Amino acid sequence: MRADSPERLSLARLAIFSLPMVIVATIETAWRVYLPSFFATGLGLSLGTAGALLMAARLFDSVIDPAIAWASDRFPTRHGNRRPWLVASVPLVMLGALGVFFVWPWTSLGFLAAACLLLHLGYMMLVTPHGGWALEIARDPAERLRVMGAKTWFAVAGMIAVVLLPAALERGFGVGRQGQVAALGVILLLLCPLAVFLVVRHVGEPRLPRTRAAELANPLRLFAGIARDPALRPILLLYLFAGLAESASAATFLFFIEGALKLERWGSTLLLVQSSMMLAALPLWSRLGGCVSSRRLLMFAYAGQIAVAPFALLLPAGTVAAVIPYLLLRGLFAGVDFMLLRAMVAEVARATAATGLRNGASCYSVSNITLKLAMGGGAWLALSVVAAASEPLATGGDPDMQGLAIRIAYALPSMIASAAGLLILGARNRTVRCRTRLICAFAPAQRPALGESSSGRSSRREAGRPAGRHRRAGPP
Repeated sequence: MRADSPERLSLARLAIFSLPMVIVATIETAWRVYLPSFFATGLGLSLGTAGALLMAARLFDSVIDPAIAWASDRFPTRHGNRRPWLVASVPLVMLGALGVFFVWPWTSLGFLAAACLLLHLGYMMLVTPHGGWALEIARDPAERLRVMGAKTWFAVAGMIAVVLLPAALERGFGVGRQGQVAALGVILLLLCPLAVFLVVRHVGEPRLPRTRAAELANPLRLFAGIARDPALRPILLLYLFAGLAESASAATFLFFIEGALKLERWGSTLLLVQSSMMLAALPLWSRLGGCVSSRRLLMFAYAGQIAVAPFALLLPAGTVAAVIPYLLLRGLFAGVDFMLLRAMVAEVARATAATGLRNGASCYSVSNITLKLAMGGGAWLALSVVAAASEPLATGGDPDMQGLAIRIAYALPSMIASAAGLLILGARNRTVRCRTRLICAFAPAQRPALGESSSGRSSRREAGRPAGRHRRAGPP
């Protein structure tokens, strides 16, 4: 079943290739939703310490990620550039999960921090080479969007599968947060070796042009060149705002449901509702991507997020029936930005690969670093707001004010990030239009019309040339 340089991945091979996204969903769902609450309630850490631990893990990601990406691009093996990294990631992820997701008699802050670093080292060794592989495996824009859509779909499906077990434990058996987090750890321990084995066994790495090794030999020059790419800069800025909004909303979700809305033991179940809508909507967004440009589709998704997010401030407490429609609407627009931004990064990486520079993992790393730092900062800021709102409550403050602060921490980042995204995309469109007008005004004879090829220009000049001056095709 394995093949190199596939023109189009079959559905079976595409599903196998996207399977590691379930591992990503397990780790990210735990970090964004469950672990902040687990660290505070199960391990007794303060919310400030829990937020700082999350931020430290993201900072570690940003340091180790580019080194892994550069090495994955730079040093090929007889087994490929990406496969060895995936295999080496498995024991690290499993050892880290044993320390993070389970409570042991010797668990301490130092032990937990070391386990987090080990987990994230393995996580980066898995996700960054796999991401670079995904940027290179497709040959055309439609196939790239298909691959990114499949990865995003599997990430959401994985999140649903991951949340389903804690939700069942929560609603059916009354299991608390510690037992739910342990269940996530068991999923990770079982799935990680299986998913990596299937990908390594059944999916081949594409054959790319010979690498310009001299440019890859200096990682600082490589990453500086990627960061200076004018096609990539607005995408990185969009990643920054998307990561801030996503992490803030995810880190405060359980506090929003169980604290602000007074729906005890409904957090995992309602997260499942929102994730199910994401799973159903993403294939529709992917199909729309074949008819509408990614930029316009992204602007529409941002507008939808701006319209829906403020209703979190108006939902009545203690009413599940009012929360479900709201979460369905949020799920309709959630995840679309990440799918489209990944496809945009893939376009940039593929255009560079055509010149002989294999830097797919490095391009993925630059976008990933931006996203990870934004997620760490967003979670830390949101949890700090929740912690600040909890202090007056401990001294006899108004619980309604605490609930309002949680609602704002949950909804406001999405509104701000979506508005910033619309401004960035709108500015980009205005810049392109201005450049086109300048080209037409100042160099109409030298510049082609938009979409015109060089052959079209030559044929037009040939058509306007007098008949007697035509160059003869054959000998005199």
